[in-house]
Amino acid sequence: MIGTFALAERPGPSDASKLTATATDNKLTGTKLAVPDGDVADFAVVAVRGGTGAWLHLVDLTVSGVTRETVTTIDPTRSHARITFANAPAEPLPGADGADTVRRLLDRAAVPMAFEQVGNAQAALDMATAYAKERYAFGRPIGSFQAIKHKLADVYIAVELARSNAYYGAWALHVDSAELPIAASVARIAACDAGWLATKENIQTHGGMGFTWQMDCHLYYRRAKLLGLALGGAREWKRRLIGELRARNTPTPSLAAA
Repeated sequence: MIGTFALAERPGPSDASKLTATATDNKLTGTKLAVPDGDVADFAVVAVRGGTGAWLHLVDLTVSGVTRETVTTIDPTRSHARITFANAPAEPLPGADGADTVRRLLDRAAVPMAFEQVGNAQAALDMATAYAKERYAFGRPIGSFQAIKHKLADVYIAVELARSNAYYGAWALHVDSAELPIAASVARIAACDAGWLATKENIQTHGGMGFTWQMDCHLYYRRAKLLGLALGGAREWKRRLIGELRARNTPTPSLAAA
């Protein structure tokens, strides 16, 4: 079975407090945009406006009351859909009370997605490195020129940093550490940066051919841009990280008074 997560309702940063989808008496109503794999998924975890009920509901996407429309994104190799719920049967997830539930789910989703982003960045780096070794200019491989070597070295550093942060996030997720919000944010930010840099420089390394459909460079670039927005952009996760660090380093009133 294929599952997905439906959160976004409008362009811009995701904010659980501004959701308009509602669930009453186990019936869900609302519209979700750009749901990944939404056109082929069997079920979805749907975020709704809280109130006194659960914020997350499980919905069977094959039942009546669910309408799906495939939408076009920057990456045609990964399908997305606009899903409309009209009194669709929904099962509230136990313990999914409060907007913090959505944040915790995003933290857990950010870690495996960071690994996918690292894999995409590594593939782009491998492709650029292989091309730099076989493409000759002025009788030498272009990889022997400092302009190319330094560029790919920067990409390598970014990818390894993102990989390390992804492992840190995996550890925090595995042991259910209190560090998870920070670890997930750092993993997400580093993976977004590495994915963008690696796929961009892969195109540049290939020169004019890198901009053509003949090469696969654009596929990695498209995937990096898509994944960079899938759970909220890097800017949004930087704000989350700053908020976590600020909360951790703000003294409690009792300690401040002492």
